[in-house]
Amino acid sequence: MSAPASPRDDPPSISNLSLNQPMHYRPKSSSLPTTLVRTISIHSDGDTELVIQLFADRTFFSVTQLNGKLGTLLVCNVEESVIDNSTTYNIKTLLGTGVSRGSSLDGDTEVALREVFVRQVAERILKYSRSAAGVGENTILGEDGSSSFPPLVVGLGLKSFDREDFQKIVRAAMELYVEAMAIKMRSMGSGMECPD
Repeated sequence: MSAPASPRDDPPSISNLSLNQPMHYRPKSSSLPTTLVRTISIHSDGDTELVIQLFADRTFFSVTQLNGKLGTLLVCNVEESVIDNSTTYNIKTLLGTGVSRGSSLDGDTEVALREVFVRQVAERILKYSRSAAGVGENTILGEDGSSSFPPLVVGLGLKSFDREDFQKIVRAAMELYVEAMAIKMRSMGSGMECPD
């Protein structure tokens, strides 16, 4: 006969729930995304904060110069075709299609530049993923048993789209991704949970 479950293991029933006694549940660290935050200085306008979260089913980036505000939210789905060995980047703006305050760009140009940023990050992640899987640059991920490319969700709040600053941010985002993947792989490979 098995021992009865402790009260902490059973979810509370409505009848024995007290509004004065808070219930505390703590998720296992393995169920939380690998998360890293970095702040870089690229120009005199202030700092740029980068956040990455590696979820099981997608990758989330936040790149902001707007005091922690998310800005525009975009998603990129990468489709690879085994028929013609092509890669298609489908980028869609989910929220925030307006022009940044103080921007000298028109709306269409600013939206296009946001999509260019997301595509550049997605291309670099895909290239890194192929290299990490030990396959060639033109190999379709997934056809040899390696994992497919998860959707990339990006919160982008930039004050300006200066070309040089833009490239610095793309490089910093990629460096952060590589660092986060190394942490994730170490925690998976050790069989032990590590703090996220």
